Amino acid sequence: MKPERIIRLTCLLAVWLALMVSCKKEEPLVTDMRPQLTVITSISGLGDMGYNDMIMSGIMKFYDEQDINMSMFHPTDMEEVKQSVSSWCSSTAGIQKKCMLLLADNAYEKILRELNISLADNQNILIFETESKDLPKGVITFNIDRYGVAYLAGCMAMKHEAATVVAAMPDNHILDRAIDGFRDGYCSEGNTHFEVIYLAEDDSGFRMQNKAYQITGEMNNSFIFPVAGGSNNGVYKYSREDNIFLPLIAGMDVDCSYFSPRVPFSVVVRIDELVNEYLTAWSEGKEMEPYSTYGLASGMTDIVTSKIFYGNLTIWEDYYDSPDFWDRMYIKYKDKALSIESENENL
Repeated sequence: MKPERIIRLTCLLAVWLALMVSCKKEEPLVTDMRPQLTVITSISGLGDMGYNDMIMSGIMKFYDEQDINMSMFHPTDMEEVKQSVSSWCSSTAGIQKKCMLLLADNAYEKILRELNISLADNQNILIFETESKDLPKGVITFNIDRYGVAYLAGCMAMKHEAATVVAAMPDNHILDRAIDGFRDGYCSEGNTHFEVIYLAEDDSGFRMQNKAYQITGEMNNSFIFPVAGGSNNGVYKYSREDNIFLPLIAGMDVDCSYFSPRVPFSVVVRIDELVNEYLTAWSEGKEMEPYSTYGLASGMTDIVTSKIFYGNLTIWEDYYDSPDFWDRMYIKYKDKALSIESENENL
C-alpha cells in the first residue's frame, strides 16, 4: 500500500476516535441550532481499507465542509444498534433543528422494521444499500447495483482459464448481484470453469481474513473476484507473501493496486461521493427521493486499471503480455456491460 494511503487512513481513524471521545464528554448545547448528524457505523467498522473506510471518508468530507454537529457510535452487536436507534428517535423528535441518523449498514433495516418507527418532521434517517421501497416516511435509502460493473469485470477476466468468487456469505442481495454479474460476464463467451466459495453462512464472513487467507493458499490458478468486505484483505495478503502465486485478483471497492502485485484492475464503488452528496442535500434542505439506484451508468461504480501491474510482474501468462491489454479489454466491453446492466436493472 502507498505510504500516503496508510497515513490517510491513520489520520481518518484518529479523527474518528477523537470524535468518539468528544461525543462522550460534551453534551450538545440547547441553543445550538445547527443540523445534527448522528452516525452509527457498521459493526465491522473502520480499517477494512475499502468500503467502510470510504464511507467514513465521505462523512468526514461533509463534516469538514458543513457547519453541523456530529456524533458517532460504533456498536459491537445488533442489540446496541437497536438501543441507539430507539434512543435517537425519542430524543430528537420535535426539537427545533434538523436531525439525521445515518445507518451505515443495510443489516440495520430489520431494526427499523422491528421498532416500527414513525419520524417527526425534523427527523430523517439515511440507511445504505437496501432494496426496500416501503420504509417509513422520512427514511431515505439508495442501492448501488454492482451487476453491470461486475459483468464488465467478468468480461475483462474471461481469458483466464478459471474464475473463483470468494464471497462473505450467501443470500445477500448486494453480493448476489455482484456474483451474478461477474459470472454472466466471465461465462458470456463460453467459459465454464467458474465457482463461488462462501466464507460463512452469516455476516461473520465479512470479518474472516484468516479463512480468506487459507482459501487463497489452497486455490489453483484462477481469476479471483473477492466480495467479502474486510476479509478481502486475507486474499491480498496471501498473494503478497507467496512469490509464485499464479492467480490474478480483482481489487474491490477501491483501487487495490498497492495491496497486491496480482491486481490488474479494481472494481471501485464511489460510496464516499454518494454519501457526501446525500448529506449535503439534507443539510441544504433539498428534496431527496426516498429510494434511488446507482450502477455503472451513473459513474458510482466503475473499473480502474492498475498503473503498476506490469512493473510488479514476476509470473505472467501470454494473454496479457501487452501493457495496454487491460485497458483494451475495458474499452472493448464497457458498452456491452452498460447495455446488459440496463436490461438487468434490479427494479
